[in-house]
Amino acid sequence: MRLNERAALAILLVAYLLLAALFAARAPAWQAPDEPAHYNVLRQLHEAPAPRCCPVIEPGDWDQALLARLTGERFAGATPETLAPLQYEDHQPPLYYLLTALVYEWSAGSLTALRLFSALLGAGVVYCAHALARAALPGRPWLALTAAAFVAFLPQHLAMMSAVNNDSLNELLIGLALVALARWLRGDRAGLRRLARALLPAATALCVLLLLYGLITLAAALLFLALTGVGLWLWRSDRQTLWPLWFMGLLAGLLLVTKPGGYFVAGLLPLVLLLRLRPAGLQRRRAARQLLVAGLACLLAPALLTGGLWWARNLAVYGWPDLLGLAAHNRVVLDQLRRADLVAEIGAAAWAQRALRDTFTSFWGQFGWMALPLQGRLLLPPLALSLAAVSGLLLSGRPCSGRGLRQLHRALWLVIGLTALAYLYYNLEFVQLQGRYLYPALLPLALLLARGLDAWRTRLLPGRLPWLTLLPVALLAPFSLWLLLTVIEPLLSA
Repeated sequence: MRLNERAALAILLVAYLLLAALFAARAPAWQAPDEPAHYNVLRQLHEAPAPRCCPVIEPGDWDQALLARLTGERFAGATPETLAPLQYEDHQPPLYYLLTALVYEWSAGSLTALRLFSALLGAGVVYCAHALARAALPGRPWLALTAAAFVAFLPQHLAMMSAVNNDSLNELLIGLALVALARWLRGDRAGLRRLARALLPAATALCVLLLLYGLITLAAALLFLALTGVGLWLWRSDRQTLWPLWFMGLLAGLLLVTKPGGYFVAGLLPLVLLLRLRPAGLQRRRAARQLLVAGLACLLAPALLTGGLWWARNLAVYGWPDLLGLAAHNRVVLDQLRRADLVAEIGAAAWAQRALRDTFTSFWGQFGWMALPLQGRLLLPPLALSLAAVSGLLLSGRPCSGRGLRQLHRALWLVIGLTALAYLYYNLEFVQLQGRYLYPALLPLALLLARGLDAWRTRLLPGRLPWLTLLPVALLAPFSLWLLLTVIEPLLSA
C-alpha cells in the first residue's frame, strides 16, 4: 500500500469513527431494531452467577403489546427496568454478548458505552472492506477506498453499527474470513500471516478475560486455547500449506457462535477449498487426495469443535433437532406478523411490491423501528448511486484474470446469492422486510458498487481523475450526518 493510500484509509476510518460516535451518542435511546432485547441479554449475563453464559429463551420473553406501546410512545421514559420483559433475543449465539459483557461491567451498563463498542467493531468492518477490495481488484486503490467508504457511510449501516446488536461482530468476522480467504486464494502468505499475528494474540487475551470475569467455563477457555495452540504449532512447523486453513477454520468457528446470519460464510470455506484443491486430473493423484483430506480436517476441526459446544448446549436446553434455538424462538414469537397473513390481507402482487420497496428503502435508511424511512427527495441520492452502479456494471468488462482471482470473485458472488436466498427464506414465514439482513453480503456489494461507478468514470474520463469514483460515495458522510441531526434525532426523540 502506498503512503498516500494509507493516509486516505486512515482519514476514512477517523471520519467513520467520528460519525459512528455521534450516532451512538445522539440517536435516541432504544431507537434501533431490537436494541432493548439485545441489551437485556447483557443484563442477564451481569446478574447471573458464574459461569454466566447463556440465557434461555422462554414463553413470555416476547410481548407484542408492550413493544407496540413503547414504539408508539417513542420509548418515552423507558428504562432498563421497564424494558426488562423484552428478552426474545435470548436464543442468539453468545460471542458478541460475552465480549460486550466486559464493556457492560466496566461502564455499569451504559447504553452509550455499549453502542461505542459496537461502533468500534464496525471500524474493523470498514478496514476489511478495503482489504478485500485490494485483494479482489488489485492495482485499483481508488476502488478499494470507494468500497470502504460505502461500508463506512451508508446511513442505515452507520445506524446499525452504532447500536447494541450482534450485527457488528458478525459482519467483522465475515469480513475477516473473506479477507483471509482472498489472501489464501491469491497466494498472499505474508498478508495472511500479518492478519493472524494481529488476531490470535487479541483473541487469546479476550479468552483469558472472559474466564477471569466468569463469563465462560474453564473447559471452553481451554478448548479455544488448545485450538489456537495447534494453529501456532502448524505455523512454526513445516506444514505451511495447512496452517492458513486452520486459521480460517478458527474464524469459521467464531462465526458459528456469533449469529446464524454468518453460517453460510462458514460453510463457504470448505466448498472453496474443494474447488481449489481439486483441479482437473489432480484428484486421481494420491498426494493431492491426501492434501485435500488434511486440508478439510484443518478447516473443519476448529470450526466444528467451536460450534459444537454451542449446538450441544442448545440440544440439552431445547431438545432435538433445535441446534440453533430457532424453533424455540419461533414458538415464543407466535403473534409476530406472518407473510401468509399479510398476503391474505393485501394480495401477493401488493406484497411483492411492498417487499421490493421496503427492502430497498431499509437497505439505505429506515431508522428507528422501521418507523422513519427515507422518502421523497431523501431517496434521490440512494436511487442515483444505485442506478449508476448497476448501469456501470452492465458497461464494464470482466474484472480480473488468473485462477485465484476468478475463484475469489465466484466466492463473493456466492456470498451475495446465499445472503439473498436466506433473506427470501426468512420472509417466506415472517414479515421482516429489512434490508439490513442483506448486510452479511455488504462487502461484496460494495465491491460491485465501486466497479459500477468506476466504469462510468472510465468511459467519460478515460485514464483521468481516478479519485472521482470515490467522490459520490464520500458525499454519503455529510448526508448521514445531516440525517442524524435533522431527521433521526428530532423525529425519533420522545
